[in-house]
Amino acid sequence: MKTKAVCLIITILCASVSLCAQGNNSGNPSGPAASQGSATIENQMIAYDVLRQIADQMAERVAQNCKCTNVLFNDPNAQSQIITAKAFDVSAQALINAYKALGPKVEALATPSLSDIAALLGAIKSSATYSNQNFQPTPQSMITLLSIALNKKNIALRTSILPGDLDAGAKGVQDKLNEITKAQKEVKDEKARADLDKEFSGLRTSLTATSPDGTILATIIKGKALLNSLGSQSSTLSVSVDAAGGDTKVTHFFWRELFWPTPSPSYNGGAVVSFLLTDPNGSFQDGDQFHYMYDFSKLKSPKVPKAFDVRPPQR
Repeated sequence: MKTKAVCLIITILCASVSLCAQGNNSGNPSGPAASQGSATIENQMIAYDVLRQIADQMAERVAQNCKCTNVLFNDPNAQSQIITAKAFDVSAQALINAYKALGPKVEALATPSLSDIAALLGAIKSSATYSNQNFQPTPQSMITLLSIALNKKNIALRTSILPGDLDAGAKGVQDKLNEITKAQKEVKDEKARADLDKEFSGLRTSLTATSPDGTILATIIKGKALLNSLGSQSSTLSVSVDAAGGDTKVTHFFWRELFWPTPSPSYNGGAVVSFLLTDPNGSFQDGDQFHYMYDFSKLKSPKVPKAFDVRPPQR
């Protein structure tokens, strides 16, 4: 009886590449860049300071409800890295078991279907969306502010850019490949294992396919690093900057402006941010919507020097 194909690793990982690339071609955990809209730079500066205040409040809530030292920031790339790493482990283990099971009776091992993986990755891809308001702060800025605030609580925010120990992730991949090779060598009948050898060759080839992280191998390594960092007690933090912006106000005094220039404008700014904290099983831990706004005030920047010395230094 001809041995049936045991591993769908090529199609599974290629589906991961395709869907990840559709979700974000830049390799960042972010989504769309900041949209300027109608907000001036002064309004944006104030709004970003509001985001800093909100990040501190959010970190306080996370520390109260999450008894852990690592939190996963829920972005499409991080989730795809984890899913791809798990798909690699499942498929590699199926291949190992198939080599070990070679004998008079060989049974095909069940593997995840392509539609199952595609549906799961599709759901993850569509989970992080950002609305456009007066302007949209860059998601990376919120990640930075949250990282600073959570670090004060001795909690590390794990993202697709900073997943943890990449060496440990690479070792996990190498150990799994070595385990397959060992199981392969224990099967002396090359004819009986021919189909499985093709699957193993396909697995190694698929690791060089392109992904948002560079290659599928890089995606798997980052996914394993995330899994190692998070452990079994970590929580997932989903954050959405729902609105941000501000107004500019100039107060005109008729009699004054007859003799003096129009007064400098004053600015205000604010933001609305919602968050959701879930445990490893996806159960609700905490969530809220923060909104805060600074009142109108005048902003003054340091004065630019009137002249610059651009001459090269004299010996």
